[in-house]
Amino acid sequence: MTPMARILAAAFSAVLVMGGAAEAQKVNVQASYEISLAGWGIAKSTLDLKINGRRYEASLFMKPKGVARIVTAVRTTVSASGEVRKGRVLPARYRVRAEEIKRPVAVDMSMRGGNVSKVSARPPLKKRKGRVNITRAHRRGVVDPFSSGLIPIRSADGRDACDRTLEIYDGWTRYNVRLAFKGMRRVKTKGFSGKVAVCAARWVPVAGHRPAKKEVQYLKNNRDLEVTVMALPGGRYGIPYSVSIGTPNGKIRVEPSRFNISAAGV
Repeated sequence: MTPMARILAAAFSAVLVMGGAAEAQKVNVQASYEISLAGWGIAKSTLDLKINGRRYEASLFMKPKGVARIVTAVRTTVSASGEVRKGRVLPARYRVRAEEIKRPVAVDMSMRGGNVSKVSARPPLKKRKGRVNITRAHRRGVVDPFSSGLIPIRSADGRDACDRTLEIYDGWTRYNVRLAFKGMRRVKTKGFSGKVAVCAARWVPVAGHRPAKKEVQYLKNNRDLEVTVMALPGGRYGIPYSVSIGTPNGKIRVEPSRFNISAAGV
């Protein structure tokens, strides 16, 4: 996977934002997203999220649409599960499958206490001159890309979700996503209407990358990254409402087309 593919996966997989929850709380979300590049629809995705007390599990399915089907038939599924304890997101399992390509992408990762205990990633990361080696320390105190969106929040509108740095390991590379609050925005889609918090984002490579590579340099210096976060009922949960990523070929946008949200015990 290229760095651009990884940041898109990480940004889109950051679909959950979670605050400290009582054991009785349950939140279910089923959502659909449209993905476009320079205004052209290239993919669509569906999210299924279940939060039960401190436990969470989520799955994501993404497939190409429109003209994108001419050049790729890749269908991607991502799943993650774990718990939130003392304000920390602690993933247990992370799984990725990208099928219908000559070299299928597959990741299976187990984690415990914020540390990677077992990981298998295919295709393997190739040895290249200048690549920063992954060490055991890079697999400690991290979250997977899908669980990286589970962010403890205190504010009812979710604005403090933007005040943090996410430390992520995807099976190949270790990187950070730095978030900063920009403001609030009013939005409307099927199933949701209200204000969302707007977060500026910066991608920071840590290990597994080749720092001198042009694509890595572009992403590192890219200031055209944005995530908006909506609060779910009860004010303790939220999910990113949209994601935008500037590229040399136009802006990638991940935008919702519907939300079905149910909550109990909030």
